Amino acid sequence: MKRFPLILLLLILAGAATMYLCGKPKPPAEPTRLTYQAIPDKFAAEFSGENAFKHVKAIVDLGPRPPASEGYEKTLQYLEKDFAANGWTTVRQKFTRSTPKGPIDFTNLLARHKSGEADWAKSTPVIIGGHLDSKKMDFEFVGANDGGSSTGVILEMARVLSADPASAAKVEFVLFDGEEALLHTITPTDGLYGSKHYAREMTKRHNWPAFGIVLDLVGDDDREFLYNPETPASFAVAVEAAARESGMTKLRRSPSAILDDHVPLQEAGLPCLHIIGDFMNMPYWHEPGDTMEVIDADALKKTGRTTLRFLAAVAQ
Repeated sequence: MKRFPLILLLLILAGAATMYLCGKPKPPAEPTRLTYQAIPDKFAAEFSGENAFKHVKAIVDLGPRPPASEGYEKTLQYLEKDFAANGWTTVRQKFTRSTPKGPIDFTNLLARHKSGEADWAKSTPVIIGGHLDSKKMDFEFVGANDGGSSTGVILEMARVLSADPASAAKVEFVLFDGEEALLHTITPTDGLYGSKHYAREMTKRHNWPAFGIVLDLVGDDDREFLYNPETPASFAVAVEAAARESGMTKLRRSPSAILDDHVPLQEAGLPCLHIIGDFMNMPYWHEPGDTMEVIDADALKKTGRTTLRFLAAVAQ
């Protein structure tokens, strides 16, 4: 991900939209967009930061997980097993893209509860996503916070929601591949491979979600948390209230736009909330120090509970 002045980001997104979405179906008319009814607010208290922490550690212990690597395949298997244990069905969304490093096979992992919509050509009311891959580096980069933290939070949210099939049925989880650029930083032609592909495939569905949530770098309680400045005003109000109730006192609106996996979804027409740690002030970002030592179970708890409280409040 990368932070940009808003005008620069708009120029970049215009190019990206032309490159990736031109000729694809337009967002559906309002009658085909699903409505969302809030989940009960009781679930936030059930979210365990310790459980999420254990998932992050298990993923980090598998080693680096850049796209098409042995570590990525092992991580997919770990996720599929845990989702299944909590009643979720998973699908591997595979695709191949040209990259600065040549053609690469990518895999997004999608999960829906067995009580929900079984037809993948149709949507659920909410999409909750984060990226699964770690950046390919010349050193062993395990991405504990950068990818691992949001993945651990998503697995724990899946466990919590599985206790109420009606609530679980409203959510589709997606773990994006290829968020990280193959070269130095994300550009319109390098990075966000998984979310671009997912957004394009989403436009082909018979109906559309009401909104999406994307999480990233949410495991460090010593840094600020940011949400996207372009999120709808009602989302901003709801997430700030949810954060206060969850003890996430360091959450604030980002002063500038951030290029991350929510952007292709927004460009396709899906309103999104994006929560991310202030990576520009993380000295270990894309460095060897992004290990379990920077992960705090309390930060994971605050993120999970804030997200669940947002889901309980946003439609009210």
